[in-house]
Amino acid sequence: MSTASLPMYWRPENADLWRAFWAVVQDCAQAEGVTLPDLTPPDALPEEWYAHWQSPDLALSLTCGLPFRSRLHDKVQYIGTLDFGLGGPAGHYHSRIITRRDLSGPPRVLAYNSADSQSGWAAAQDIPDRASLTAYLPTGAHDASLAAVAEGRADIACLDAVTWRILQEFDPNAAHVAPAGITRPTPGLPLIAAKATDPAPLRRILQNATNAFAPEDPMRMGGRMTFHVLPLDAYLAQPIPAPPE
Repeated sequence: MSTASLPMYWRPENADLWRAFWAVVQDCAQAEGVTLPDLTPPDALPEEWYAHWQSPDLALSLTCGLPFRSRLHDKVQYIGTLDFGLGGPAGHYHSRIITRRDLSGPPRVLAYNSADSQSGWAAAQDIPDRASLTAYLPTGAHDASLAAVAEGRADIACLDAVTWRILQEFDPNAAHVAPAGITRPTPGLPLIAAKATDPAPLRRILQNATNAFAPEDPMRMGGRMTFHVLPLDAYLAQPIPAPPE
């Protein structure tokens, strides 16, 4: 039985919009003679998401750029990339750097969601004052990194800029940190399918679906979406940083 998921920007507060988008995707798939399964929400995925992403029955999912280039690119089929209108090159995104509001000197403690996160860890390699960091706080999620900075347990964090938009909609902690710049643009979160998948029909489906989907408040899911196909080398050319010691 095939599976599909769009877990990376899904929250309880915007799950209705992701389901509505997927209904449009399914309608566009039917027009192509393709049947796609209903979405599996993040809390119903296996604890080890890599097992889900590498399943031979994967119809479609959304992963992160760092896992894609370090572990997945030769085991899955790249389909394309969603762009959320952040203002950079098509199909790219960046991270929002946030700090404690009362930070008076160089940051010492970096909160990061996980060492296999492009936006939370890889992007942090280029932040100003990185040499001043003396400690790293793993949090498990961008909203937990936001909380760590807002509560003073960390000085700085890098949050996926799409996630930052969503957190500004729903998370009170967003009002208790100081935005401190953005990181350089890198390719956005890749849409993937099982290795044996023909990407052409799914690319047409996603192009048509993103053109047709027009929610009243797209910021609840990160912004107005467009679909792009990037060269695989755009992902593979990005460095793979060592995990924190």
